Amino acid sequence: MNITPVSAVLAKVGFDPPRLHVLVPNVDNYKALLLQPHGSIEVSGDGVRNQARELAYRQYKKFLKDASQVGADLVVTPEYAMPWKSLRDALKASVVPAQGKLWVLGCESIKYSELEVLRNELSDSVRVIFEPLAVDNDRFLSPLAYVFNAPLVDGNGKERTVVLVQFKTHPMGDPNHYEVNAMQRGTQIYQFGGGGENLKLVSLICADVFAFEDAHARAIYDRALILHIQLNPEPRHMQFLGCRERLLRFNGDATEVLCLNWAREVHSWDEGVEKSWHNIAGSAWYLKSKEYDNKDTTLCDNHRRGLYYTWLKPHRTHALFFNFEPASYLLEATKVAHIGVHGAVSIRRGPQLIKTSVWNDTATTWEEKATVEDGFSCIVGESGKAKDDVEQIADANPLAAERVLALCAGKISFRENWHSVCEVDSFVIDATEVIRRITFCQDIDESASEFRIARLKRCGSLWDILKKDDYLPPALADFKEGFKLEWIDNSPHQNAISAKGQRATVIYMGEESNDSQVEATAKRVAEYLHRWSKDQNERRSVLQRIAVWYRKDNEISLYDHHQHVQIDKTGDISEFDIGRE
Repeated sequence: MNITPVSAVLAKVGFDPPRLHVLVPNVDNYKALLLQPHGSIEVSGDGVRNQARELAYRQYKKFLKDASQVGADLVVTPEYAMPWKSLRDALKASVVPAQGKLWVLGCESIKYSELEVLRNELSDSVRVIFEPLAVDNDRFLSPLAYVFNAPLVDGNGKERTVVLVQFKTHPMGDPNHYEVNAMQRGTQIYQFGGGGENLKLVSLICADVFAFEDAHARAIYDRALILHIQLNPEPRHMQFLGCRERLLRFNGDATEVLCLNWAREVHSWDEGVEKSWHNIAGSAWYLKSKEYDNKDTTLCDNHRRGLYYTWLKPHRTHALFFNFEPASYLLEATKVAHIGVHGAVSIRRGPQLIKTSVWNDTATTWEEKATVEDGFSCIVGESGKAKDDVEQIADANPLAAERVLALCAGKISFRENWHSVCEVDSFVIDATEVIRRITFCQDIDESASEFRIARLKRCGSLWDILKKDDYLPPALADFKEGFKLEWIDNSPHQNAISAKGQRATVIYMGEESNDSQVEATAKRVAEYLHRWSKDQNERRSVLQRIAVWYRKDNEISLYDHHQHVQIDKTGDISEFDIGRE
């Protein structure tokens, strides 16, 4: 694998490098249009392509037309996705990127001789460039087609459409060894930009990561947008996680990785035999940026359209996963770095999902869908009689629902801002990248499913406790007249409110916690409430309205936190020192 500057490749054939909007490190945002297709594919020694060819032709033809019409600065499709017929017909009809735009198209497999024919066929209007390989009609290529406009050297600014084709450099380990035995391998990975104040863009094709080493990561990670297009049944395989780890572990905040896979439940056809992969999609946008727009309004808008926030804790990276269903996604994103931009306007928000579209074959169009299914409606019933409250909270703000559920279970961190999306345990992912989000529950990993169900059931148990008058302490007597679960910014350490409008903190820690853990949680939430309160009267009230239940010796017990809360003292000094726990 050799990382080769695009500028050097273009210079050999009489072109200057393009000035791509996505790589200009200014304050201007850019539009990205991505396609996560439905997977119905043919796999054989002749290559990989769409099984429903006419359907794919219509879908991708319209996708390219949309890309041109919306003026997307960056357009991406995954590995083996784009039919060459769709791309060829678009190029012949002058449906091409405008100046400064870049299309990064994972295309169906093709043989080297067929690519030569296509180059000659398009030569009047398009310059097709690719790495010279031996003609081998017994092998196929896994290609990525970069489509852009490049200025001719000494052409007085005149530009021409260029298709620069990059070949996959390493085979995937499929059971029948189709790629191992029949895929012709390239050697070049092309890099746009770099040098001086330019940003970089590099693309890897699926199993290219098997040959991606530390030296490659060091060479490209800084001020770089790395695209990783895939047709991958296991996007969380250790080799793929390892590639991201190599890129994201470096110091600095100017690295972004965009992984684009096919949608979940790919079906492959091999010699007429259909096989379901039972795969997740795993498409995600990873950002190292220290600045990020994590306002609830922004993250909720993304969520409803199909982009879900997680915090990749080992790499201190924002990881935004796309809905696993087939769709096209139009996003507005900030540049991977700002250079020479005044600090007052250099605010990197990250990607904002502004339009999600699904295919309507009757209308032959990609049709906008205002809200996509996140899967929560299928499991919210696990919260028992708390279902209506939890569902109502999630409908208004899915982030708030996960905070409520965390507090109901006593799962709050040792930080006062435990409710931040970088702190709530359901938002945090570890190096395995298993997604435990509760209001986005398409991850089929068993541990993720167990986590979600347990969290919801704990909430249901708490609801049942609150409905039994004998379990309520005197300070919560008003709950007998009615209550609801709720989370708001102004009272982040409280999760319930009575019919009379009095807030409280109610927790059920189940039978998995011992006495010391229950005490530690009660003291912790009391300390947070102590710090949050505006005055002594409010402090006294909120501390009294803490109730922590747990199950001991098969009975529900209420922890007596008042032994640690001396409400007759009027000073502002905390009664607690949670830092020693």
